[in-house]
Amino acid sequence: MRIDTTSPVISNYRASNLSGDLVALSSNTEAITACVMVIDDDPSALRLIEKALQGRVRVLQTLGAPEEGALDLDGVDLLILDYKMPGRNGLEVLSEIREFYPELPVLFMTGFSEPGLAKKALQLGADRFITKPIAPGMLQDVVYECLGIPVSGSQRIVKPGSVTERFDPDAGRSFCAVGTNGGELSGSVVRFSSQSAFVEVAGEHRIKSGDKVTGIIFRFGRQRVSATEGVVGECVVLGTGALEVELLIYRQWNIEEVSSSESRREKLPQTSPAAMNDAPIAIDGSELPAEFRLAVYDFANLLRQVQHDSLLFERSSNGGSGGVARLEADSRFVTTTSECYQQAFWDIMVRFEAAADDLRKSKLTEVAKPFARKILYPYMLCSPFISRVVERPIGVPGDFEMLGQILGSPVEGHTLYERIVSSYILKSGAANAYRYRVDLLLREIRRSVAECHRTGRPAKILSMASGVAYEVQEYVQNPSKEGAVTFTLVDFSDETLEEARRQYGRLGALPDSVSLEMQQSSVIDLANQSRGHAEAGRGQFVPDSDYDHVYCAGLFDYLSDRLIIKVISYLHSILRPGGTLVVSNFTKDNPIKGYMTIVMDWELIYRSKEEFQALVEKAVPGGEYEIELDHDGAEVYAIAKG
Repeated sequence: MRIDTTSPVISNYRASNLSGDLVALSSNTEAITACVMVIDDDPSALRLIEKALQGRVRVLQTLGAPEEGALDLDGVDLLILDYKMPGRNGLEVLSEIREFYPELPVLFMTGFSEPGLAKKALQLGADRFITKPIAPGMLQDVVYECLGIPVSGSQRIVKPGSVTERFDPDAGRSFCAVGTNGGELSGSVVRFSSQSAFVEVAGEHRIKSGDKVTGIIFRFGRQRVSATEGVVGECVVLGTGALEVELLIYRQWNIEEVSSSESRREKLPQTSPAAMNDAPIAIDGSELPAEFRLAVYDFANLLRQVQHDSLLFERSSNGGSGGVARLEADSRFVTTTSECYQQAFWDIMVRFEAAADDLRKSKLTEVAKPFARKILYPYMLCSPFISRVVERPIGVPGDFEMLGQILGSPVEGHTLYERIVSSYILKSGAANAYRYRVDLLLREIRRSVAECHRTGRPAKILSMASGVAYEVQEYVQNPSKEGAVTFTLVDFSDETLEEARRQYGRLGALPDSVSLEMQQSSVIDLANQSRGHAEAGRGQFVPDSDYDHVYCAGLFDYLSDRLIIKVISYLHSILRPGGTLVVSNFTKDNPIKGYMTIVMDWELIYRSKEEFQALVEKAVPGGEYEIELDHDGAEVYAIAKG
């Protein structure tokens, strides 16, 4: 037995009872801050771990599982434990460790094809697990995170958050960091992935390829994503004079939620006050059930594998043919790879949803959110759809661009990996429910136009909380051959209405049979005022009381039962006799409701078909209505007659 006791970190370490060859590795005592023990029977794995951690921690190794009662781990800050070893396996060793060292952090190693073992390890008290074959960078990230070791470089260390954050809360995705010369950099995020980000830096800049940057912070709405350091890759001067900079990030991201005092105020009623609490949110998953942690880790492992395959394909294609042939090859790769991993992706999603469903009913939800986001955001924020939901530039997740992405191509993204990730989410039952919503609303618009045409008058249609009304855009581009219609789009957001004007302007002149107006107002305010006042406040739009068709979809998922009853009652009251009202709510059968809540920060109030129907009955007592579900049962609609 050989042991190096030159470092004060391990001078008092009692190694006499350990079996096998124990060796203290790493001679860089200047940077050593902790002691890590590795138990594995594979010499090549031990060498890889030694090399990956060399210089920052003291690495002690034992070859093979020690005999029962032979472990003395006093002075060890972290144990890395393999599963498959002759004699006792890692689970048996872990059970003994937890009996005598209940507080010692344990990093358990399993094969990727052994999820059952990983689950058992977490249940027995392992803090984290990693899969073999080991990725050195990922091993470093996990070990340093478990030990709380900051990553230093040749430049001065800037802790995340210590840089003056020049963030405009209305500016979308923002960025700041410290350059090689100590100067601050700031700008906007162009593209983002788990290993790199493209940012646009305006004005004076002294930065070039190869420079190191520290204190990197990105802002996606309320979410702040930080990394200790990175390296500048490509730098391209844009036509505007700004510089587009590629940042290569090789350390694990840190995710934190900005307090409500720093973020813009939500414009809809808050469904989760705790989510906006000013108190810092800890990202420690030790309190969470093993099933949930395992699902999150497996999610990240699978995404990492997909990303690896995508990068290999892109690199192998760099010297190949370009043009149409390259585009076709890329498209085939996205389709083939998406299909290859699709079953595994949704198997993990099912497990995630099952574990998240229990968490959503407990106080642990607020612990699960930062934990899952910390692990998954580096692999998912690259998706234009996911990043837009998280960013919330107009204060709510369901904004016009995000909904437009659902209706567009499900494989949008700059890289092949981004396109694959986007395709999974944009082909989910929740996304399909929104597509069904647009089709249903368009169907009801055409029905109303046809019925009014038979009576010899134009249809008068009101869309409340309209957004940019993609269903109306569909109608404008393909109007009914017979019948005229006047649309009134009402939304509380100036920004949304301005975007609607831009989008309708791009469609060109309206058909002769269509007229359109846009008004700013809140349906909630109108419903409240309708009880006690004949008119709304000065300058506020007040609807007429003779609409042939009124609809409001995408709002009730955020409202309380009391408000829903009040709003439905109000909207029903402004119908012409014989007119129709359409309202909707997402149901508890949404297949990704846990993912939307915990990962996407998209909190809805889910109601069953029966619960929503009961609210409609209270709002329109004795009224005539129909209840309809989309194909997957993810959203319920009530179609009521005036």
